Amino acid sequence: MTRSDLEPPPFAFDTAELHYAADRPVRPTHVRIEVTLDFPSRSIAGRCTTTVKAVRDVRSLSFDAVELDVSAVTVDGRPADFDNDGKRLLVQLNRTLTEGHDATVAVTYRCTPRRGLYFVGPDHGYPKRRPQVWTQGQDEDSRAWFPCLDAPAQKATTEVIATFPKKMTALSNGNKVGDVVKGALRTVHHRLDVPHSPYLVTLVVAELDEHVAFAGKTKVRTLFPRGQKADALRCCGRTPQMLKVYEDLAGCAYPWGDYAQVFVSEFIFGGMENTGATTLTDAVLHDERAHLDYSAEPLISHELAHQWFGDWLTCRDWPHGWLNEGFATYCEVLWKEEADGIDEADHQRRADLAEYLDEAAERYTRPIVERKFDAPIELFDRHLYEKGAVVLHALRRWLGDADFKKAVRTYVKRHGGGAVETVDLARAVEDATGKNPDRFFDELVYRAGHVQLKVKLEHDAEAGRLDVRVKQTQGGEPYHLPLDVHLVTGGKTFEHVLELEKTEQVFHLPCARPPAQALVDPRRDLPGTVDVDKPAAWWRTELKLAFVARARTEAAAALGKDGSADSIEALGRALRDEKAFWGTRAACAKALGQTRTPAAKALLLGALAVRHPKARRAVVAALGTFRDDAAVAKALAALCKKGDPSCFVEAEAARALGRSRAADALPVLGAMLKRRSFADTVAIGALEGLAELSEPKAWPLVVGATRFGQAPFARRAAVTALAKLAEPAGKKREAVDLIGHLLEDPLYRVRLAAIDAARELGDDRLVGPLSSTPFFDGRERRNAREAVRALRAKQGSAKELAELRRDVDALKTETKALAEKLAARAVGAVKRARR
Repeated sequence: MTRSDLEPPPFAFDTAELHYAADRPVRPTHVRIEVTLDFPSRSIAGRCTTTVKAVRDVRSLSFDAVELDVSAVTVDGRPADFDNDGKRLLVQLNRTLTEGHDATVAVTYRCTPRRGLYFVGPDHGYPKRRPQVWTQGQDEDSRAWFPCLDAPAQKATTEVIATFPKKMTALSNGNKVGDVVKGALRTVHHRLDVPHSPYLVTLVVAELDEHVAFAGKTKVRTLFPRGQKADALRCCGRTPQMLKVYEDLAGCAYPWGDYAQVFVSEFIFGGMENTGATTLTDAVLHDERAHLDYSAEPLISHELAHQWFGDWLTCRDWPHGWLNEGFATYCEVLWKEEADGIDEADHQRRADLAEYLDEAAERYTRPIVERKFDAPIELFDRHLYEKGAVVLHALRRWLGDADFKKAVRTYVKRHGGGAVETVDLARAVEDATGKNPDRFFDELVYRAGHVQLKVKLEHDAEAGRLDVRVKQTQGGEPYHLPLDVHLVTGGKTFEHVLELEKTEQVFHLPCARPPAQALVDPRRDLPGTVDVDKPAAWWRTELKLAFVARARTEAAAALGKDGSADSIEALGRALRDEKAFWGTRAACAKALGQTRTPAAKALLLGALAVRHPKARRAVVAALGTFRDDAAVAKALAALCKKGDPSCFVEAEAARALGRSRAADALPVLGAMLKRRSFADTVAIGALEGLAELSEPKAWPLVVGATRFGQAPFARRAAVTALAKLAEPAGKKREAVDLIGHLLEDPLYRVRLAAIDAARELGDDRLVGPLSSTPFFDGRERRNAREAVRALRAKQGSAKELAELRRDVDALKTETKALAEKLAARAVGAVKRARR
C-alpha cells in the first residue's frame, strides 16, 4: 500500500512556493477608471489614473496589468517611458519621487479580458440570454481589466466612469455622481470616498429593475433582471434586518453609505462582496414553489457580513483570508440564530463541519493560515470558509457570548478601514477579555487537521459516579479544549466542563444512579469529531427529551447504528412527530434507511406524507436504500409520476427511484427530464437517478442533456451522470471523448463539472486533455491538477495490484511445487520404511 492509499495527498503541489505580502514602496490614494464597453467585440477601451504617495524614494512604479494593450502612459501629465510584458507594467517616473510626495500615473489601454471583466450575452446555444457586463476581482483578477497595485492591503478611494448602450444601467462602488446620455450611449460615474481594496472594485452593466428599502438611514438597493422582483425579494427581503444584526455584532454602523446587491447571469461565484455593491448569481432567484424549502439567505447574509469582515477589515494578504471568509461564513450562522432560532443555527453549523470534514477526508488537510501554494485562489476552500466558521464558533464557546462580542468589537474598532492578520484578532481577544488565545490559535488555525474524540461512558453504581473515558485519536500532540457534559438524573440537569489536555483522560463525575441522559458536547461545539459509546437506552431517551435539537439529531444517528427493535420504534415515533425540529426528523429517516429492516421500511413508507418538505425529502432519500424492493419501487414511482409540492422532494424521489433499480424506472425518469423547475432541480434529480439506475438504455438521454444549449444546470448534472453511467453502458471510450470536449465548453461551471467527471470516470486517457487544456481560472487549474494526480495514483495502484497478483501467483506456484516435493519425499520415506 502506498501513502496515497492510506490518506489524502498534501495540499501543496511540488510547484508551490511560499508567499508573503510584497513590499509597498508606494501607497495608492486614489484610482480613477474610465472604460468604454464594446459589446460586439467584448472589449474595452480604458484610461486608469492612479495617484500614489511614496513611502520611500522611488524612480519607477510597477503595476499589475494582465493582457492590457497599453498605448500611452503619463506621469503628472507628462509622457513617460514604460515596459509592458503582459503581466506587469513598469513605469519610469523620469525623476525621483521622494518619501511623502505624490505622483499621478495615467495609463491608456485596450483589452479583451479573459478574466476580471466578463461579457455575457446571447449566442447560438442560448439566444435569449440578456447582454450584461460584470466584474469579479477576487483574488487577483482586477489587474485583467485595469492596471493596479493588486494586493488586498493597497486600499484607495475610487471612481469608475463607464460608457455603454443607453438602454442599460450601471452599478459600481459608492454614490452615482453622474449619468449622461449622448446619442446611443450612456456614461455613468460612480465615486467612493472611503479607501478600499482593488479586488473589491466593481462594475455591472445590464438592463435592471430596482427595489429600495431602508435599514435605519441606510438605503438598501436590490437590482434584478426585469420582471423578477418577487423572486429577488424572496432572496433579499430581510437584508435590512441582517444589516442591523451585523452592526450590533461589529459595534459600528455600516461604513459604506448605501448598500446595493445586484443579480447577474453566469456569475462564476455564488456572490462577491464588492464594497457597498455586492454581486450575486441570478441562479438563486427562485419562485414560490422552491421557497417552500429553499432560501438564499445564507448567501445574502454571507456577502453582507463581508462589508465589515473583508471590506472594512481586509486580510493583509491571502494566507490570512479566513479573516474574511471564516467570519462571513460564521455570520451566516449568527443571522440564522437571530432570525430562525438556535436549532436552525446548530443545523447550519453541522452542515459547515460536514463540508470541512469531507474535504479533509477526500482532498487534503492544511492549516487555515497557509503560505505555500501556486495561486491564492487555491486557498478559497472548505478550510478557509467552513473550518474558519467552526473555529470562530469554538472561540465563542471558549470565551462566552459576552466576551466574544466584546472581542469582535475591539477587533473592528482597532482595525476598521485597515488590513489585518490573524495575530490582530488574537491580540484583540486578549486585550478585550484578558484571556491569552495563543494556544487556541496555534492548535486550530496554524495546525492542519482537527480533534477526533472517542468517548466511552460507564456508570459505576458502587462508586456512585459516571466514568467518562476520553481518547484523542487524531495523532500528534493533543488538543486543549473544553468538553461539555450534561447529566440528567432525578429530573435535574448537572452541567460539567471537562478540560481536554492529554491523549487519554478519565473523568469521574458524581452520579448516584444511572443517568437518564448523558449528553456529551450536546450542541456539538467541538471543532472536530466526537464518537460516543454509551447504552442505547440513554440515546433513546435523548432522542425524545434532550434539551436541544442538535443532541436529538445525534441520538437519531446513533440509534441507526444500534438497529435494535426498540431503537427502530423510537426513530419511527420521532419521525412522525410533526412538532419536532425537521433536522432531527430527517436524521431519523436517514437512520431508519441505514438499518434496512422490514420494520424500518414500513415506518418510512408510512411517513411519505409528513408535512415538512425537508423531512419528507429525507424520508424519500432513505427509501432509496431499499434496492430491488417492489413495494418501495412502486411508492417511489407513484411519487415521481404524481409530483410533489416541493421540487426538491420530487427530485429526491427521482434519485431514490434510480437507486432502487426498479425495472420500470427508465421511462419514469426520462419523462421527468422535461419538467421545468427552479435551477432544473427536478431534471437534475432525474439525471442522477438515471446514473444510479446503471441501465445502458439511459445513455442517450444523459448524453443528450450535456449538449450545448440544453438547460444549463441540468447540463452540469448530466456531465457527472455520464461519468457514472459510462462503465455499465459500455461507453467509456465515448465518455472519454465527450468529457475531453466539455473541458473547453464556453460555460465555466460546465468545465468544472467536466473536470470532476474526468476524476469520477477514472480513465487515465483523460490525463492528457486535463493537462493540456488552457484553463484561465485558477479553480479550474487546481481541480484539473487534482484530477490528474488522482488518475495517476489510480493507475499506480492498479499497477501495484497487478504486481501483487503476480507475486501471489508466483507464491502459489512455489507453494504448489514445495507441496509436491514434500509429498514425494513422504512417499519415498514410506517406501523406505517398508523395506
